Amino acid sequence: MTKFLFSSSTRKGAILGIIGWFLLIGVISSIAPSLSEVTTNEQDEFLPVGAESVEALKLRTEKFPAADGVPALVVFRAKTASNALSFAISQFTSDVRAPNAPDSILSILSPSDSPTVASTLISEDGTTAMVVVTIGGAPSEPEFGETVDWLSEKASDVGAEIEIDTAITGPAGIINDAVKVFGSIDLRVTLVTVVLVLVLLLVIYRSPLLAVIPLVVIGTALTLSQSIAAMLSQQFDLPLNGQVTALMSVLVFGAGTNYALFIVSRYREELVLNANKWGAMRTTMSNVGPSIAGSAGTTIVAMFALTFASYGSFRSLGPMLAVAIFIVLLSGLLVMPAVIALFGKWVFWPRPLIQQSAIDTSGIWHRIGRLVSRRPLVVFSVTIIGIALATLPSWTIIPSFNFIDGFPDDAESKQGYSLLAESFPQGLLAPTEIFVESGESSISNSFDSLEEFSATLASTPGVLRVIGPTRPIGVPVDENLAADQGAERFVSVDETTARLELIIDGNPYSAESLELIDDLRSIATQSDLSGTPGIRILIGGESAVQADTKASIDADIRWLAPVSLLAILIILMLLLRSIVAPLYLVFSVIVSFGATFGLSVFAFQQIFGHSGVAYSNGVWMFIFLVALGADYNIFVMSRIREAVQKEGFRDGVATAVGRTGGVVTSAGIILAGTFAVLTTLPLRDIFQLGFAVMLGVLIDTFVVRALLVPSMAAILGEWSWWPRKQKKLIPGSDRPDIKSIVNSEF
Repeated sequence: MTKFLFSSSTRKGAILGIIGWFLLIGVISSIAPSLSEVTTNEQDEFLPVGAESVEALKLRTEKFPAADGVPALVVFRAKTASNALSFAISQFTSDVRAPNAPDSILSILSPSDSPTVASTLISEDGTTAMVVVTIGGAPSEPEFGETVDWLSEKASDVGAEIEIDTAITGPAGIINDAVKVFGSIDLRVTLVTVVLVLVLLLVIYRSPLLAVIPLVVIGTALTLSQSIAAMLSQQFDLPLNGQVTALMSVLVFGAGTNYALFIVSRYREELVLNANKWGAMRTTMSNVGPSIAGSAGTTIVAMFALTFASYGSFRSLGPMLAVAIFIVLLSGLLVMPAVIALFGKWVFWPRPLIQQSAIDTSGIWHRIGRLVSRRPLVVFSVTIIGIALATLPSWTIIPSFNFIDGFPDDAESKQGYSLLAESFPQGLLAPTEIFVESGESSISNSFDSLEEFSATLASTPGVLRVIGPTRPIGVPVDENLAADQGAERFVSVDETTARLELIIDGNPYSAESLELIDDLRSIATQSDLSGTPGIRILIGGESAVQADTKASIDADIRWLAPVSLLAILIILMLLLRSIVAPLYLVFSVIVSFGATFGLSVFAFQQIFGHSGVAYSNGVWMFIFLVALGADYNIFVMSRIREAVQKEGFRDGVATAVGRTGGVVTSAGIILAGTFAVLTTLPLRDIFQLGFAVMLGVLIDTFVVRALLVPSMAAILGEWSWWPRKQKKLIPGSDRPDIKSIVNSEF
């Protein structure tokens, strides 16, 4: 197995491994579609599978094709109520309805159409108005964005003439801003990551070859990963967007560089003892290879578990990242050591080949190692208290469900939303849609039942008003008069489905509004209308989508957390061939996540001034930090196990911490740096994820790996390897038990 995996054992194996690698990339790339062909920026693809709000969205598309486009809310705001606002609206409406307007504009609803329409589209104070323009076509197509930009330009030109603020918001505006951000996110992240890793490798090794070789190998791994991801997306209908590909780039470069550092660090040590470059690499990979495989295995398992999640974003991103890590693992076992071994001693040029610093025991990490091994109980106690204190801000978290809150302040859709929120009820900006479908007769025959249902909804605490077939402008009307007030727009062409618009009194993205959705669904289930044979009621809209998203995430984390931890525990048990050490390693990643989460919440809400923490980010933080947190622990524990065989537990722990300190610190800084690249992006949610993972990796590097794990290993001593006994390679090894450690310290 070892000879098969480590192609770097001989020159022939190395060359064949490299050739085979590039042949594999060539074949996969030739048959895989390009990423641009399968990438989508439509958020519908990432919603909870089978949720009621998603079913409502499908029903809306099927039954209301006239409204099948995406609405853009064109906002006009004057400082005071005046005729200038009416002039601006009329002028803009004329421009949009002119023959030279984009063909993708399906319909326009303007306050200048009628007093009835004006009453709903102009604020009570008369300072703010909106024109609803429905745009057809796929939001991912260039024509869609061009139409939104055209509307923005026309509104801006009209507003500039009479000093009125204008902006485009609503679903179309939000999608357009999202496409602009995600459209360049992948390339931007990749370029910044490459430059960052190159600089850090040059600083660490001061060797051009050791900076370029990992980047080239990792770059080929990313290319192969992206091709396979495109194939998976095409074959299994898994959605891809800029966020997925950006995270893939960050994870591939971060993990791949770490594997390279582990290999190079051990290779330097082995070259001191073995002048034969192939023999030195064979020994290196025999010791480092299992650790790399175990580290990658924990990440792969944690990511692959997301395949079975109900939340669409998890289901799409999880398997893509699992495949990416598997490809990086292959490159780390087959290609990276082969290329390094081919260069041999010249890979360190211009630095001398043999440096005593590779086996020096006087550095700062060796001093830390000796402190931990001599006072493990004190180190453990102080460390765990600090971690516990760091978790406390977690209880102050304010979850955020509003996607638009994550946009930069200069995003036009966010500015338009703010303008509307100042004069219109916030619920009007994201109305809840309720669909009543009749499978047996015309929905018009249920006019009285519809009104009774609408009245019940309107009287529910938290509901501002209900608009629908029986109350086209928000107040009940006689059936004979409903048509005159536009009731037909709330009934499908085939007359099987009625649509109600419910306006929530308050922020439609607040926790209270999400709870209101559950109340509304209970009311719908218990209504007489729902009890009518053939009638189906679905509740959708933005608040319902977020309520279903929250429920989906909550359900997923309840099984994802224990399954991921159990899978990682099993991998650690197989790798370390013990039970006790894996248990406290899993404990270490759990408490590390807790500290990271608490400090991140504090930073987001108190330092950066964010309105809240994106709800799904809690799961992503857990998955990334638990999976990546096990990496360095595996590397350190493997080195501890190796060292204690030769030196006993106290000296072995000190040696392992000292020998791994430099490389793990370098690896941690690079991995943290790659995730820090995400903080340069103008999206709050991605910024938060990048910051949290960066912080978590640094905590793992400087606290968990350096202090917590070695102190627990030193305290437990031989029990760490239970039920397997470590073999002594020299006589007289000092392996103190817990009792002797306690007596020596207190």
